[in-house]
Amino acid sequence: MQAANPNRSSEKLKVAPWIPRPRRYLAALFAMLMSATIFEGYDITIFHLATPEIARTFHLADPSIGLMASIVRFGGMLSFFVVILADRYGRKPIISVTVLCYTTLTLFTALSRGVASFTIFQSLAQIFLAAEFGVAVTMISEEFPDERRGRAIAALHMVAFLGVTAAALTYALMAESRWGWRGMYLLGIAPLVMVWYLRRGLRETARFTALERARTTAGQARPAFWTSIRNCLTPLAGPYRSRLLLIAGLWNSIGLIGGPTVTYFSLYAKRDHHWKSHQVAAAIIAAYALGTIGSMLSGFLMDRLGRKFTTSFFYLMSAAAMYVLFTSDTYGAILAGEVVTMFAYQAARTATSALSTELFPTAIRATGYNLCVQVIGQICWMLSPVVIGMLSPRVGGLGNAAAPFAIGPLIGVVLVIWFVPETRGKTLEELSPGVGEAPSATTE
Repeated sequence: MQAANPNRSSEKLKVAPWIPRPRRYLAALFAMLMSATIFEGYDITIFHLATPEIARTFHLADPSIGLMASIVRFGGMLSFFVVILADRYGRKPIISVTVLCYTTLTLFTALSRGVASFTIFQSLAQIFLAAEFGVAVTMISEEFPDERRGRAIAALHMVAFLGVTAAALTYALMAESRWGWRGMYLLGIAPLVMVWYLRRGLRETARFTALERARTTAGQARPAFWTSIRNCLTPLAGPYRSRLLLIAGLWNSIGLIGGPTVTYFSLYAKRDHHWKSHQVAAAIIAAYALGTIGSMLSGFLMDRLGRKFTTSFFYLMSAAAMYVLFTSDTYGAILAGEVVTMFAYQAARTATSALSTELFPTAIRATGYNLCVQVIGQICWMLSPVVIGMLSPRVGGLGNAAAPFAIGPLIGVVLVIWFVPETRGKTLEELSPGVGEAPSATTE
């Protein structure tokens, strides 16, 4: 973020060279942050699995389900107003607050009495869940060495499978019980409280600490809160504007896979093809297990073959797989479509996430990441469920309404090939010179 005086840009500060953290602390850091993706996986999977039960509880038709999903996702976009504070106050205090707020709102979700209260509480919970994940990825990106950064980000995505598995197993037990989907939310509260306690040993990132020291030395005071809010987009309106729009475009293209699949797979399988609850749960576990392998493979390929190849490859695979998923009628074909879609989708998200943290400087990294991933980049993810819900009765069902959205990643491939710089093997400072300094020709 810029200081109170807009003419004194952060690139003029003499920031001390980054000193790598000891391996022991990096392992501890990863352990403390992995809960961010575990709970993201758990929360998303509840909705992924329990959509039919939630719809039955509140008597919702397809258009209403789509609208509810879009409003809930909109909460994730509002996480921007939380994450920008990480560029002002630091990564550590913000990530500590997010887990407490998310825990409280998860409890309220379980106790909601109607569709309006459920939607509001879940939307608010998504603000802090998305903010926690965004700050966690930023911290991993800033603390891990350049040659391990891609694999570390991939590993952070991979552990989401633990949350997915927990949710799927819980669903198999809870779906037909009197607790239902409410019990799934209630069971997630105790681990959240434990995570908040265990993160006491978390340190501020070395890069942010060095930046703060440089600001203090230069006499650049932090701006007032509302000044910070008003000016948060200023650094991104200059030389990094093109990168912001580019990365947001990538997230929107892959969001046309995530939105339809996460929102409607369970309903498509159970209602339209008469799957049982345990079959849906098993499919989700298998899908996210392969998704975990996809994230791992994505991290390996990013550090070996580069970001451009890896991103393009998994974008193409996700498009083909989702089209098969929503155009098939047999159990085996639908199962294969779901599993391969999640494999490619998680791998594509991992690659896109790495690019999202690498192409912005430290002073605006958390802000840039959140704008790309959770705000501008979520428009297609947010709107696709409501559009599909409206189209479904008109085009003959969810499958016919969702399948055309597989075109999204194909657009993303074009953006990657023509506009994304290769970031493999380059330091963050090489890739992002400074807030007020244009990226060099070799990195743009």
